[in-house]
Amino acid sequence: MKEISISKNIAELRKKKGITQEQLALALNISPQAVSKWETGTSQPDTQTLPLIADYFGVGIDYLFYGSEYSQSSIYNNVWDKVASHSQMSKEAYEEALTLFAYAHHGIGRWNNKERTPAIYDEPFHLTNENGLSLLSGKGYGAIVTRAFFENISRDTADFASKLLPALSDKNSFLVCLAIISMSDISFSEFMEKLGFDENTLRASLDSLIEAGIVVEKKSKHKALGYTYDIHEMYHTCLCVLIATLEMQRYSLRGVSCCMGYGDYPIKI
Repeated sequence: MKEISISKNIAELRKKKGITQEQLALALNISPQAVSKWETGTSQPDTQTLPLIADYFGVGIDYLFYGSEYSQSSIYNNVWDKVASHSQMSKEAYEEALTLFAYAHHGIGRWNNKERTPAIYDEPFHLTNENGLSLLSGKGYGAIVTRAFFENISRDTADFASKLLPALSDKNSFLVCLAIISMSDISFSEFMEKLGFDENTLRASLDSLIEAGIVVEKKSKHKALGYTYDIHEMYHTCLCVLIATLEMQRYSLRGVSCCMGYGDYPIKI
């Protein structure tokens, strides 16, 4: 049987949170002397106070008794520390985050034995039920969307899409957007070299995207480049996510079905 050590566990939680006995006492609306007695083992919290202490530190009551390493707060902190052990915004940090995401994704469906199967799959795996949907692949793409997210989707989304999607329906315009995302502030000559378009074809695609407000044309600081082009900040992140999702659908060959017989999603239209 595990050893019960309430005094030690409360003291460790307090120190980990970086607060004094007085601050803990204030948060719990008790005297500092009471906290001191808990931590020295002179007395123990009563049954009404135990849930308040556990809630304050974000742990279960069992943690206060036994110091279980899998408290809510320690899991989040361990994940944070694991990713933050790499350089900020580094390739390694993103890969670490995706691996952790994969385990979380598998935990939703409990379909996978992590000891037997790799965490990240090259073949996309999709889950959907009345609580949401998710998609994951080792290509570097992962997404989890809760059902509640759809409750905020309305006709405003259609208004937003009405500019973006028609412009992207033209293959040349879509390729132009891909080129810009792969090379920000790309010049006209760099476009022609990258895409192999003739001048008229490229100009027509750029003009349609500029008119739609998706692409921004600006004069370069380097006179030799003339004008350079970038995606408008309103659409840049959206385009990146959209392109990644399209690539995942294409990569999966058969496609990945959504909402497979679990009822309708609450989109407000």
